[in-house]
Amino acid sequence: MTLQHRFENSPLGQAAISGVVCLILLTGVVWNLPPSEAKRVMTPTLQPIAAVAGLDQVWQMYAPEPIRQLETVEVHVTLADGADRIWTIHRGDLILGPFAWYRWQKLKEQAVREPGIRAGIARWVVGQLTRPGERVDRVRMTLRTVSLPPPGRNETPQVHLTNLYDESFAATK
Repeated sequence: MTLQHRFENSPLGQAAISGVVCLILLTGVVWNLPPSEAKRVMTPTLQPIAAVAGLDQVWQMYAPEPIRQLETVEVHVTLADGADRIWTIHRGDLILGPFAWYRWQKLKEQAVREPGIRAGIARWVVGQLTRPGERVDRVRMTLRTVSLPPPGRNETPQVHLTNLYDESFAATK
């Protein structure tokens, strides 16, 4: 039996290995804590272990701030008979949805930022939501913004509606 096997099978060796594993796990947990007193106190002590184990990475660059609001663009198509059809970007299925959703998300962002493309999007939606022979009275594009309360606060989210585009077709009958 080699020295390594004797060490790993001894109670002292098992305790030492368990201690190292626990120390590395503790270091990983502390490094991923949000800024706090516990992290500030433990970081200097665990810095050498984090450096050796490669755990001293800062992941905040990928998500420095949590999302504070949800934005949804809705296009309302009002028909001559008074029916209101609503189009919005949907996520799709669980398999392919995330791939297609990203493209729609970028379209939403551009619709919010670039007023010049809103009419084209609104008219495209009219074509998607209506059948030949149906008359459209109005198309409206709105931005629905829901402000999310910080974690741990039991507040009612605030909803704000902003009109992005409004076109009446009633005069063109």
